[in-house]
Amino acid sequence: MKDEREAIKKIIVPILKDKYFVKTSVRLDRIHQKLKTEGFLSPEEISVKHPFHPDIDVFFWAKEYSGEPKIYASEVKYFRLVKGAVYPNIYEGLGEAMMLLTFGFDCVSLWHLFDPEIPSETVSRYRDLTQNLVSGVYSPINYNSWLLPEKPKELVPQKPTDYNKLWSKSIEKITTNILFISSLNTLKSNPFLERWDTKIIRSIIKKGYRIVNK
Repeated sequence: MKDEREAIKKIIVPILKDKYFVKTSVRLDRIHQKLKTEGFLSPEEISVKHPFHPDIDVFFWAKEYSGEPKIYASEVKYFRLVKGAVYPNIYEGLGEAMMLLTFGFDCVSLWHLFDPEIPSETVSRYRDLTQNLVSGVYSPINYNSWLLPEKPKELVPQKPTDYNKLWSKSIEKITTNILFISSLNTLKSNPFLERWDTKIIRSIIKKGYRIVNK
C-alpha cells in the first residue's frame, strides 16, 4: 500500500463500517469555520482557544446507541519500507494521539499497521517499545497493531482484476481474524473529558456531524 490513507481506506474502514459511522481525515478547523459561518456555534464555541490540530485520521461512533454516544478517534501509522528504510519513525503518532485527547473523545487510540516486507524483528521491536511506553507511563492512549498479509504470489493470474481479487481476499482475512471490534469494549477512557475546554471541542465535533443524544 502507498500510505496511511490507502491503508485506512482498505483496512480500517471495512472493519468498522458495519457497526460504526466512520469519518476519515477530519479537519476540525474546517468544521469550526463552517459552523461559525452558518451561525450554529455558541459564543464559547466561537472563541475557544485551540489549534484544531492534528487532523483526525479516523473518527467513528456506534450506529446504535442510547443516551449520549461514545465518540472515538484513532491516529494511524502505516510502517513500510522506503528506499530500504522503515518509514515513518517509531515515535511519530504518539504526539498526535495525545493531542486528540483534548478534542473530547471518549477514547483515543494509536494503531500501527506493518507492511509484510518489514523484517519480523523490526515489527516486534516497534510493537514492544510502543506498548511498553504506553503502559509504562500509564498513558490513556490505547495501542494496537497488525501485520498486514502478504500479497498472493503463487499462481498469479494474468488478469490484473483477478490478481486484485486475490489481494482483496487476503485483506478480508485480516479483518475477520483480528479481535478488533470486541477490543473497543475495553478501551481506556479519556481523563480530560471533564475539562471545560475539552467539553467545548467535543460539542463542536458533535454539532459538525449532527450527533445527538437519544
